[in-house]
Amino acid sequence: MKIIKKVSAGFMLSLGLLCLLVSFSTLSDLTAEDKTPEEKAEAQSAFWGGIIFGVPLAAGGGYIFWGLRQKDQQELSDRLDAIFYQMLKANNGKITVLQLAMEAKLPGKQAQEYLNQKSQEFNATFEPSDQGDISYLFHI
Repeated sequence: MKIIKKVSAGFMLSLGLLCLLVSFSTLSDLTAEDKTPEEKAEAQSAFWGGIIFGVPLAAGGGYIFWGLRQKDQQELSDRLDAIFYQMLKANNGKITVLQLAMEAKLPGKQAQEYLNQKSQEFNATFEPSDQGDISYLFHI
């Protein structure tokens, strides 16, 4: 289902941008002095037709892409929360950036940002290890 949404959003966005491109390409015909009134009327109808079709198609495609991105971010957040709470329970509230990064398969920087956010949210404390790592201590 997700692939169908991506393809349809890409199609809508591409078609909408193409209509808008055609619409704006007729602007030179609208302002040209050497055009007949019939040619100007045709250019005007092409301009408005491109706007009428292009804006909704481009907006619809962009909205679908935006919705897919929001859904992916929510799924990632839910997955990280589940892993985080499971690790806290297993380690009695003590967790390191490396542990979270390995378990959640995240880059270290993203794991650290996540732990920093959660430490502020839950008023965690920090404990440095002998190797220089920082353990986050969440009071369960």
